[in-house]
Amino acid sequence: MNESIEKRLNEENISISDLKKEPEICNELLDSLCKTLIIALLNTKSSGIFIILDSTINPSLPSSDSSKAGLYICNMEPNMTELETPSFHMLRGPLNIAKNNIILIHPHWKMEFDINKESFFTKTMETVRNNAEKPLSRLYYWYTDNSLYNNDNKVMLCIAPLIATDGTIYGVCGFEVSLLLFKLSYIPDIPISDAVFTMLSKVENNAFNLNLSFISAKYPSLITGKFSDTMTSCQKKPKSLVKYLCNSGQFIGLHEKIALYADDSPYKDEEWVVSVMSPADDYERVVSNINRRVFFFLLVLLLISIEGSFWSSKFYLKPITETINKMKQIKPSEIEKTNIVEIDDLLEFLSKQDRDKETKAQKNNPPVADIQNINMFKEFLNNIRTLSPAERAVFDLYMEGYTAKEIAEKLYLSINTIKTHNKRIYEKMNVSSRNELMVYFKMMKEINLNEQEH
Repeated sequence: MNESIEKRLNEENISISDLKKEPEICNELLDSLCKTLIIALLNTKSSGIFIILDSTINPSLPSSDSSKAGLYICNMEPNMTELETPSFHMLRGPLNIAKNNIILIHPHWKMEFDINKESFFTKTMETVRNNAEKPLSRLYYWYTDNSLYNNDNKVMLCIAPLIATDGTIYGVCGFEVSLLLFKLSYIPDIPISDAVFTMLSKVENNAFNLNLSFISAKYPSLITGKFSDTMTSCQKKPKSLVKYLCNSGQFIGLHEKIALYADDSPYKDEEWVVSVMSPADDYERVVSNINRRVFFFLLVLLLISIEGSFWSSKFYLKPITETINKMKQIKPSEIEKTNIVEIDDLLEFLSKQDRDKETKAQKNNPPVADIQNINMFKEFLNNIRTLSPAERAVFDLYMEGYTAKEIAEKLYLSINTIKTHNKRIYEKMNVSSRNELMVYFKMMKEINLNEQEH
């Protein structure tokens, strides 16, 4: 664009300051630059593009010193991807150029720029003059403005100077990012709350200037009503979210400084931050809901754990309790293996103890001849008559040396039935254990053997 302007001025043999005397040439120059601006706007994700020349088409006007010629083309639908029918409107510039390029006229259209209201032009030009030694890459400028659209739409402009090869400053050009485009491009993707928003702010005196801030939210009306102040201060604590304060309320979030300029830029002292935050009351409500859900989740998990522990312990304790109950009824050696190593080892140990006791009892038993007249033995013999037929059948098989399991198989009875008979036999025969019963059986066998010999 610099080359196009310089070439045309050289062809006409005039300077940029002489353009105000040649309005037709100025108009033709802008017309030739219009297509370049349109192509740049189509190829850039921005909502507008502009060029301002340090000249005017109407030098006879009283305000000609503050009126600058140029073009300002805005895209009213910057989020649309269809490029065949772009919604372009001319905000500043000659009407014939808009007609020639099939550009609609914006409701707030004006012929030229008023640099008294649109101060970014003056500031950029002065900065370039004071830093002529710096390259173009250090002279661009970011500026927030709400005067171009008569306060209907806030925009952020990226402004670069137009400088000829000999250092002559032709004016400025740049791109526009509208508040609408910012809103559509940077809505926070945070599903837990609709009140979370993104904000791009300029920092002044360690506070955010809300008048110059861009806000993007899923529902902007929930946010904009909470900002009644022009500045927002912040309180930052280590390892914690930042609290942002203003008279209209409090906000919770995080922010990060962004470097819009190089370290050697004339604008390096300007500080910008991007932040993601939420109204404090909404944040507390979301945190409370999350804590409540976590509590109920942990409670359900605890109940499931207790229930699981109960059924698990019941499952693993069942063979132990069954084995203990069997040990109360029959000898450990007669209990089937459980395939649980610890229980089977215990049964083996108890069986060995029973065998040792029987062996010891046999050694310590007095001869039968010495105890035949003992009253207890006589009572035992008399008690045999009290047994029922079923109990007597079990009693006789025990006397023959059968085990409880073998008796159950022989009589076609369940082991539980045999246990019941055992209990009644012990009660009626007045014995307390199987070992005592076996002693009486041995005595009866020896008596029968002695009688047969005689």
